[in-house]
Amino acid sequence: MATTSLERLASAGVEVSAVTSDMLAWKGSAQEALEQLSVAQSVQELLHRAHALWCGHDCDQSPACTFLYYLRTPPAAARPSTVRPRYNKQTAHLYAVMGEGGYVGRVPQTHQVKVWPLLDAVVERWDAAARRHGGLPEHYADWTKKRDAHAADTVSRACRDTIQWTACWCGERYGVDPLGLRYVAFATILDDICIPPLDLVGGRFRMYGWSVRDLMRAMDTADWGRDGVHALLSLIRQSILQYAEKMDFHPGAEHLGLHTELNGSTNMWDGVIFRGHTGNAYGTAITVARNSRVGPLSFTWLMDSAICDCLSMDLCKSAIGVYSADNHQPTSHKDRSADKKASYRSIYLDLIDDLVFSGAPEPLVQFGSSGFLFVPIQDRYQERRLGRRFPISPPMARELKRLFGETPTDAWLDEVFHCDRDHFPAIPPPGHCR
Repeated sequence: MATTSLERLASAGVEVSAVTSDMLAWKGSAQEALEQLSVAQSVQELLHRAHALWCGHDCDQSPACTFLYYLRTPPAAARPSTVRPRYNKQTAHLYAVMGEGGYVGRVPQTHQVKVWPLLDAVVERWDAAARRHGGLPEHYADWTKKRDAHAADTVSRACRDTIQWTACWCGERYGVDPLGLRYVAFATILDDICIPPLDLVGGRFRMYGWSVRDLMRAMDTADWGRDGVHALLSLIRQSILQYAEKMDFHPGAEHLGLHTELNGSTNMWDGVIFRGHTGNAYGTAITVARNSRVGPLSFTWLMDSAICDCLSMDLCKSAIGVYSADNHQPTSHKDRSADKKASYRSIYLDLIDDLVFSGAPEPLVQFGSSGFLFVPIQDRYQERRLGRRFPISPPMARELKRLFGETPTDAWLDEVFHCDRDHFPAIPPPGHCR
């Protein structure tokens, strides 16, 4: 990106003090943190470099590690800053489509699964495979299940989704922070395309002409400060977990996959936290808080809001039949599915109440409950349900041009993007996919 363009977009952002707590081991800028990450030679090395920037080199990877785990302490009660959502512990039993049992009581918020060794094994295995083969067929495969023929279709729709989400989260302020929008777009595309994390930190992957390096430079220019570092490390964590999730889709008989272990646990907390990290709801919550000009905020408020955003989304997707199309369903595990779904919604009901009754700002409570709004009305979920794309409307086309630019992809991405028919046999035959 040209410096003038970076400066223009940085100056167009919102002015707000840092919303995140000063808890990271890394004290430098976001650009300097990215330099530390970009020298990694493997995804496993990238994982441990990002972890060291977050926790420091002395972290023992126990459940006290806030990079992969979340040992939650409920916040103290305070005067509420907003009204309680109408779907709550006292009304949940009225809606059979959400689960006839309603609220089943406080679910343990502790970890049982040792995620660190599982994740290490996954990335080490696929690093070795990539070295042997000079790359892997899954790289840059389309995971949207919406029959995209070209990378530009996937990228432009991810940015469309970003605009629609931000409107649900922030209302008419959806376009005031171009850097926040681009950040959420990067978080979205990681779900839609199997992007090697090293390509993300190295700047090879670009959207509308921007790399993550361009974004971090712009955030530093716009004085995001430690918010930018939190956002970067959360994005890198997401990229690694998304990659591990996709590459471990068929784990095989010789080892247990991440989701096999998480879904097999009797404790839903492990799956909930992994789900939040794969969606990067924490980094997104930072952009919502900055857009809404609230802060500083506690780590608990940001994490609880982020978790609730993912849970409200998944609960609503389950209710309208969209979730059944997903490859990984953290509420499903044979005969325990009903119990797990009850635990899933009860965790949401506990956390959203804690946000309200501890005095969290209204934008965070709105973000946490917003899945009940955006899932029914956004194109993304109706496309997922139907398995096909909708045309971009003229108003949205104008907004994409204004907020992101003219050209979604470059020639390199256009060439490497492809449909992975081994994973998705329902995708049309050759001729529809690159």
